[in-house]
Amino acid sequence: MMIVITGWIGTLMILLGYYLNAKKKTSSWYIWFLGNMFMFIYSMGIQAFPQVALAVVLMGLNIYGYIQWKNK
Repeated sequence: MMIVITGWIGTLMILLGYYLNAKKKTSSWYIWFLGNMFMFIYSMGIQAFPQVALAVVLMGLNIYGYIQWKNK
């Protein structure tokens, strides 16, 4: 049951990250990163390894996006 809750928390955080990004809030990158971290944990828990790889790539893109926004 806890793994399902982890997946839902990740999903909600990712959606919140999208919303904050649309509002041009720098905090979107932190929220997205945390959401993807939750999705990584969830994906490992259900052994969905393509989804694990996606979560890792997206966390890298979150870091890259944050750096790009901070440099502008």
